Amino acid sequence: MAPEIKVPCFAFKDKSAQLERWEFEPAPLRAGDIEIRVTHNGLCHSDVHVGKSEWGPVKYPMVPGHEIVGVVEQLGSTVTHLNKGDIVGFGWNKDCCQHCDACITGNDNVCPEAAATIVGGGENHGGFAEKFRGSANLAFKIPEAIEPAEAAPLLCAGITVWSAIKRYVTRPGMKVGVVGLGGLGHLAIHFLAKAVGAEVYAISHSPSKEEEAKNLGAAHFVGVEDIEDNSLDVVMNTTTGGMDAKQLLKKVGFNGTLVYVGGGLDTIKIMAMDLILAQKQVVGSCVGGRAQMREMFHLAALHNIKPILDTMPLEQCKQAVDKLMAGKARYRIVLETGDAFGKSNL
Repeated sequence: MAPEIKVPCFAFKDKSAQLERWEFEPAPLRAGDIEIRVTHNGLCHSDVHVGKSEWGPVKYPMVPGHEIVGVVEQLGSTVTHLNKGDIVGFGWNKDCCQHCDACITGNDNVCPEAAATIVGGGENHGGFAEKFRGSANLAFKIPEAIEPAEAAPLLCAGITVWSAIKRYVTRPGMKVGVVGLGGLGHLAIHFLAKAVGAEVYAISHSPSKEEEAKNLGAAHFVGVEDIEDNSLDVVMNTTTGGMDAKQLLKKVGFNGTLVYVGGGLDTIKIMAMDLILAQKQVVGSCVGGRAQMREMFHLAALHNIKPILDTMPLEQCKQAVDKLMAGKARYRIVLETGDAFGKSNL
């Protein structure tokens, strides 16, 4: 695709976060880049947070979509590990510097020079478009055992929970509470139960979700007030806000961890002595590096770990955002490009 050709897409024009049709001129395809024809996008709360400028200034129009799956159509001149026709995905970052301490230690997800897929606007246009360009080094081949629609949520929601599990759930049998049973939470339960062998406490006040939580592998379905204080090894908060951090921390035992993976706007208020007396810690976890992404996809294929999808056509993206923000998605909305731009994308 020549640089002067416009790419049709859906974009947020301002912080009201109302999606509208738009088109943009793509950045030149660099030697290490690929271009994909987008077939699927997962819809994440982060798309809306960024679209509303809640995490910092945004250059509009801003094209959301950072759980992107598509088919490789163009290769930069130095790309040798991918081929046209490969099915690949991009997550939160579309490039990294590859030479800083973070990158060379396998933590490229926190590279200070990383190009986030959607943050900042300008050339950082996401996947709600006909085409997407990014570094081939940040493109992940989708295993044959995983359908493209199922792969999309794993590129952000899946790696976000897996990275936290990998770091803080260090042995089978650990008691882990998962707060919230949404796009992140349902995958956390599945990975914890099937890939790690944890004893999972699904923490929710939605009785309609109990059967699904237990089918995913939860041993317990409880409200946070029903859990004995100091009884869990790890509590993973997957919600985007509204939870009392002090109350959650009480449920963690000595040397335990309260880990935040949901990108909400709440202020965490905890006294130092709440941490000191039982050597507890409160941490955050941000997606994952390339090695963890590859490991996560391998485990998902091996253990048949799949997201529960709520599929919609991309042209209904406005309705999809409304559904997400109303808390009615079960559990991850995936937008299928189809013929959203006037011709079949399948």
